[in-house]
Amino acid sequence: MAGDLNLYGDKRNTTVGNFGVDIAQQRADDLDTLALQRLAASSSPTRALDVGSAGGGQAIRMADIGADVIALDIDDYAGAFSAAAQARGLGDRCAFVRQDIARFDVAGNLGDFDVIVCQRMIHYVRFKTAIGIVENLMRALKPDGRLYLSASGLHSELGDGYAGADSHLDERYTPLADAMVEAHAMHGPVCLYSVADLARLLETAGMRIEQVFTSPFGNIKAVAR
Repeated sequence: MAGDLNLYGDKRNTTVGNFGVDIAQQRADDLDTLALQRLAASSSPTRALDVGSAGGGQAIRMADIGADVIALDIDDYAGAFSAAAQARGLGDRCAFVRQDIARFDVAGNLGDFDVIVCQRMIHYVRFKTAIGIVENLMRALKPDGRLYLSASGLHSELGDGYAGADSHLDERYTPLADAMVEAHAMHGPVCLYSVADLARLLETAGMRIEQVFTSPFGNIKAVAR
């Protein structure tokens, strides 16, 4: 349809800090759905963390099926998230924390979680920093918890004209081509990933991969423990 951002019909609903489009407020994708299914299958009370939450669309969905949820973002979505939670009668299950995940001890400050969702943000940091973030999140998982992680794909349309395409993963950190910056509101340098790259990230951080796959759009998604 005219005006749609992609084949899913997403609109260009940009995030506060120009960290791309807030997809989670528009729909749940395949990785979001896997996280929701895991929470729904639990017979015990659950806790979930939405990292890089933006407006908290996925956090609200996780609370809606019974989890106690914390939404965490580097930008301030506290007011909007609280209003959305209250509107659905979920205010007692939802909290917002404004922090830079690269500098914030999740387990030490927030405890541990059954599910951690981290979508559409890990590519905004260098690979070395990403390893530290995943280690941080791994420490905040319960023994049987799962991390649901995604990154923008090197072989998606975002890779068209990407100056870092031929760079080694450890050095790959450059802006998208101008046309892609404009289309997707992804400003500043990024590290795009292949399936092998995201697997390497998780394994280097000490996680065990349950699945890693490419979305129809070409982004990379994984479930790990």
